[in-house]
Amino acid sequence: METNWLDIEKILPIIEQDPNISDLHLSSGECVSFRLNWEIKKREDTWRLTTEWMELILKQLFQWNPQRFEKFLGDKEADFAYVSREGTAYRVNAFLKTGRIGVVMRKILKTPMKLEDIILSGVAESIRRNILKKKKWLYLVTGPTGSGKSTSIVSILEEINQTRNENLITVEDPIEYVFKPKKCIISQREIWHDTWSFPNALRASMRQDPDILFIGEIRDSETAASVLELAETGHLVFSTLHTNSASNTISRFMWFFPSDRQDSVAERLGDALVGVQSQTLVKSKDGKNRVALFELMINNNSIKNNIKKRDINQIDNIISTSNGNWMITMKQYANLLIEKWIIDRNDVEWLYDQWLWNKNI
Repeated sequence: METNWLDIEKILPIIEQDPNISDLHLSSGECVSFRLNWEIKKREDTWRLTTEWMELILKQLFQWNPQRFEKFLGDKEADFAYVSREGTAYRVNAFLKTGRIGVVMRKILKTPMKLEDIILSGVAESIRRNILKKKKWLYLVTGPTGSGKSTSIVSILEEINQTRNENLITVEDPIEYVFKPKKCIISQREIWHDTWSFPNALRASMRQDPDILFIGEIRDSETAASVLELAETGHLVFSTLHTNSASNTISRFMWFFPSDRQDSVAERLGDALVGVQSQTLVKSKDGKNRVALFELMINNNSIKNNIKKRDINQIDNIISTSNGNWMITMKQYANLLIEKWIIDRNDVEWLYDQWLWNKNI
């Protein structure tokens, strides 16, 4: 095809050459922009994107499929994945703003990181000991958008892929990282492409002989109920929520259900939940990178009893006093990074003011 227009593959090398660039922003009438270590950078020296260019770029991202482009015009937004010619995967969101096309592309790592590459070794060992050896139950990875949840999940699932002979099924919207089967059989299913919805895929998964399932996100009560049932029926289930702590995660999970069912859900969740990993990203001390902060809750007898009693407020205290029992709060984790000169306390001051922390996410 004649390319007298701006090919997306001419733009992507800008962010693929710099590992610290996380997102590419494209918008009609504006220059190419990207996010570098928290800050948006505008490339005034590059192309100013016309309406015609943006339409062609989006059609290219849709693999020249006219039905997908027409559906976008009807829905006015779309989430999907794209793999560049260099093999870099992107999570893409296309949308309209004041009638013009906008696109944000989140760069996905080509190679999964090891747990020790993203988490302090002691916490990584706790996850390995308390979670990755389980044959069933539910593990939730939580945090705001852009907090590194996908990176953590890929690291966890890849370690399972390398160490366990299991049938692993993922249900994602969209698929971000494509796993290469090693010891596991792996079936990755994408919403709208391979299945119509999370609940549909989860109902079908029961007939697919699964051992381990990853559900990209719990968005509604039907998905929450299916996830809980799968964990109760002998499967190891991973999923994500946009919550900022273990206690907030447990509360949010129960809020998916009507008030007259929450007592029974709390009873079931207390038995089925194996742990919660909450995370967020902050600047490194030198300002050149982003560093993840983690809270890790392992569901011991004390936490289980508090979940069942719906005494959620006690969970934070249990985590903070259980540091020797494979758990850690985000504040304790931050203190370790401050001591190691990895981050600056000024950049995590909100952690030391609980009100600010609750407002942060």
